[in-house]
This record gives sequence, C-alpha cells and structure tokens, in this order.
Amino acid sequence: MARYARRPSGQRRPPGPWKNGPVPVVGLIGGIGSGKSLAASALAAKGATVLDADAIGHALLDQRPARDEVVARFGDDVLAPEPPEGGPRRVDREALGRIVFDEPTSLKALERILHPRMRKTFEKAINRVARRQEAPMVVLDAAILLEAGWDDLCDAVVFVEAPPAARLARLAASRGWSAEQLSKREQAQLPPARKRERADHVLPNDSTPDALEKRIESLWGRLTRRPAWQPSSDDREGPPPRGAPAAGDADRPGPRQRSPRPEAPRARPRGRRSR
Repeated sequence: MARYARRPSGQRRPPGPWKNGPVPVVGLIGGIGSGKSLAASALAAKGATVLDADAIGHALLDQRPARDEVVARFGDDVLAPEPPEGGPRRVDREALGRIVFDEPTSLKALERILHPRMRKTFEKAINRVARRQEAPMVVLDAAILLEAGWDDLCDAVVFVEAPPAARLARLAASRGWSAEQLSKREQAQLPPARKRERADHVLPNDSTPDALEKRIESLWGRLTRRPAWQPSSDDREGPPPRGAPAAGDADRPGPRQRSPRPEAPRARPRGRRSR
C-alpha cells in the first residue's frame, strides 16, 4: 500500500515534509455527539482550514449529476416540495435518511454515489491550501473518515472522546434524538472504541468548552511540529523511496494506509427447491 495518498490527476505534490507538502492534514473523528464540531471550531479559530464532510456531502446532493443519481436510485419520494420561487426540487435529507439508515444496502448505494465525489472535493481543497499555503493546517472533519478510507489523506487522526451519557444528552438537546435513534445511527459506523484504537491522538471532551480549548492548545503543537526534512530534486514528483528515509523521519507522523472497506453481504444463490 502506498505511503502517500493518491493525488488528483495532473496535480503535483508541493514540496514539504507532510503527505501533501508544507501543510499537515488532520482527520477529526469521534462518536456521534462527542463534540467534533466544537473541536473543529476551536482549530479553525487557531487558523486551520476545516473541511466539513457533512456540509460537503449535503452540497453535493443539490448538484447534478449526484442529485439525479440519487433520485434515479431512491425515487421522487426523497425530493422536497417545489420551492415557491420555482426551480428544481432539492433532496429532502430527512426523507433520504429515513430510507438509508433503515436499510444497509440503500446506505451503501448512497455512499457509492457520494463518496468518490466527496474525496475529489477533499483532494482539491487540500491541494489548494498546500499550494497557496493558506493555513497552517487542514482539518478533515468526517465522522466516517475511517469507514470511507479517507484517513489515507491524513498525516494524523484525532479522536474526540466523550462519555456516552454526555453524547446522548447533547443529541437529545440539539436534535431531539432518543437513545434508539442514536443507536441506529451508530450502527452505520465503526464502534467508538474501534475508532479510538485507530486514532493517533485522543482528545477528551468530558468537561467544559474552556477545558477542551486548553487541550487543543496543547495538541496543536504536536500536530504542527515540523519534521526534519530536506527537499530533493524530485520532491515535487512524490515522496522519497521507502528504503531511504529522510533525517528525522522518526518524528514524522506515521504512515496511514487506506482503510479496507467492509464488504457487502453476499446474496444467497438461488437454486431449485428440493421436493
């Protein structure tokens, strides 16, 4: 498996010590209701560019051809009423959610439509920030970062941890969710314990927002610590060979490989019934 993430066709890697050149990319994950958005906002306040996977996925639902593919797969029932000012009907995310979170095969079908487009959007945004050096860090805020295999775009992954009772209380207050609704949504993701195991850093969020900001301040230094690195003549073509690590390579973020995607259950072959 390649040490560095695939780059969009025709794009060169800007020189620098990170996977994407001069700017580290940090994946942000956690259990639903753990406070990822709060952590992302705190990182943005320190200058990071935050890519919100949910917002990007929602925007793609309203763009052709993704919208047309969703309607072709799930029917007109997932469309909202026509807007008073006219124009195309938008995808009703609540109606779509009721379908895909009740039927795993429907969720997989939606992921096949959206995930490749989302990845391309992430890659283009990361490359733009790295090329222009617009920010000291890019944060990929994605609940299903590991499940979708997007962690191979990251130099490090941070798991935001909060007690289950606190997560449920936040979701009940903000979205009106019950414990049953939370459980159903979490079944579509890796268990929080598995996510924690696969993260490079754990960010506890079991106290106040001020306490979380102090922990982020401490974590920021570790995430942005620049590894020792010397540019080579062919650096823009990609990373150095595996057999010749650069000086200080032990301080670099560990290589992240693309996560294997879970296989869909195989259909049982039909045959004649024995009489």
